[in-house]
Amino acid sequence: MRSPQRLSLLAAALLLAAVPPAAPQGEGPKQPLDEIVRHVAEKEAEYATAHRLYDYELSIRVQEVDGQGSVVGEFEQVGEVYLDPSDRRRMRLEGNPRVDLTKLEISRLELGEFEFIPLFLDLSPEQLAAYEVTYLTTERVDEIDTFLFRFQPNRPVRPGETMFEGIVWVDARKLDIVRLHGRWLPVRSTGGLKEYFRRVEVFREPVDDYLFPTFARADDVLTVRDFPLNGRLVVRFRNHKRR
Repeated sequence: MRSPQRLSLLAAALLLAAVPPAAPQGEGPKQPLDEIVRHVAEKEAEYATAHRLYDYELSIRVQEVDGQGSVVGEFEQVGEVYLDPSDRRRMRLEGNPRVDLTKLEISRLELGEFEFIPLFLDLSPEQLAAYEVTYLTTERVDEIDTFLFRFQPNRPVRPGETMFEGIVWVDARKLDIVRLHGRWLPVRSTGGLKEYFRRVEVFREPVDDYLFPTFARADDVLTVRDFPLNGRLVVRFRNHKRR
């Protein structure tokens, strides 16, 4: 198989750097890769803007898992996410969190602690210039043919800035991001989950005319009082209601 195609994005222009490879799981993209990335960037901006018009229910589970894969402890919190008068996202809890943990010490999680989950990517021309994007292959996901791209910053993250590092699955026909797996940089080190669950997998589904995140998950090995513990994070975004 020929080597993957690498897309280098400099300034506001998107430059095609190599010829697409023959994808092992299906036919590679026929469109120039700069056109694909530009379309993805436009859709990301559209969806991110539309997402702020919706309130939704947020369900958070943090599970302790034993060596056989069984859940031995669990934290669950459900709330409604909305915009306050100052245009900030808030979460109104639906009852008290359910806490049945054996090692972790979590009593409540704030909405801001979940900013490490990459919901939408900022792919404005200025930000695109800071990424190296590599076309990898094709893959069929839930009856949808997708193109896989790797996004990696090509420079250090600046103060006050966040950038994505990971893989995105793009619908081969509609050119929307339907799934991603990666992390925001810089890596956070505060909050109830601290440095845990740094890499998260996010799935999107249709909500009205858009694709919004509806499910996120991550697995990690946690260290609690010097004791290694398998942990699992499950986050669901449901019941979207346009304001």
